[in-house]
Amino acid sequence: MSDASPIREPDRIRQDAAHKLRSVEVSDHFQAILGCLLGEDWTTPRLIEMVITPDGHMLGRCEGEAAFKVFLGASEDLIKNIHGVAKVADLDGDEVGYLVAKVAEIKRQK
Repeated sequence: MSDASPIREPDRIRQDAAHKLRSVEVSDHFQAILGCLLGEDWTTPRLIEMVITPDGHMLGRCEGEAAFKVFLGASEDLIKNIHGVAKVADLDGDEVGYLVAKVAEIKRQK
């Protein structure tokens, strides 16, 4: 992208990231997490909400569930995995930033 590129709206960044990531082969587990971060319906059951516990573990709530029953792993691993898949999917800085910001939002919900 050149410096003359127009500024993208956050939803456009989300859509662009989702489009690029949809074609990358990742585990079903990671696909559910990415889908949740991007507001996409990529897995069944669909992961619709995540929380990060004070000790850094991520828990997820699937569609139709009242509680956070799914253990998703360590939040620090998620950031590493986002950066790893970003290279494969050729995400730009805005798209990586969008995903990392979504993780930060989850952390603030404690």
